[in-house]
Amino acid sequence: MKHFIKYNLIGVMNTLITLASVWVMHQLLDWNLELSNFLGFIFGAINSYLMNRLWNFKSKNRKRTEVIRFVIVFVAAYLLNLATLEATVYALDTTWCKSFTDFISQYMKPSFFANIVANGVYVIASFTLYKKWVFK
Repeated sequence: MKHFIKYNLIGVMNTLITLASVWVMHQLLDWNLELSNFLGFIFGAINSYLMNRLWNFKSKNRKRTEVIRFVIVFVAAYLLNLATLEATVYALDTTWCKSFTDFISQYMKPSFFANIVANGVYVIASFTLYKKWVFK
């Protein structure tokens, strides 16, 4: 239970780092969504690895093996995130989502909302794989 609580605290921190980075790059600086999303995830991943290795799991695994597994999981979860991001952006641009898209447009770019949805998918996938394979 202790690891689960710590993992979720780290996850909240990673999510905030990722979303804040994407928000600054995409909303404020008007950078490309995919580039902003990718860089945000890199920042979150660096924090995730360090915090989980050192604080949560206090891993004694070989660093090389662990880093390779971490990168594999990160890439797989990120690709799932990217597919979800693109699908959500596409869905928000359809006529049947117009009223919802108009509503969220009052508060943020619809593409940033899509990023939030995709981030949720990433969190679930990465948690499962980190716990079962990387930091076991």
